[in-house]
Amino acid sequence: MIQVRVELFGRAATQSGAREVVLDLATGAVLRDAAAELCRLYPVLAWIPEICRPARNLEYARWDDPVCDGDEVSFIPPVSGG
Repeated sequence: MIQVRVELFGRAATQSGAREVVLDLATGAVLRDAAAELCRLYPVLAWIPEICRPARNLEYARWDDPVCDGDEVSFIPPVSGG
């Protein structure tokens, strides 16, 4: 088992009522698994895997990138503005 820390921002933080969540994941887990576990704990966040881009340790990543014990994970929604 590994633990990763998920930082939640904006809508995700508001909907979940949390700014940070620690997830226990199986060794060999990928970012997609972290998102699935987050959505299992907070079903209201089911939109995250559909529209967000994953990040690991403050860098954008791919959904199939592995996570390691102690990683910081976040899911960045699309932004617009001008």
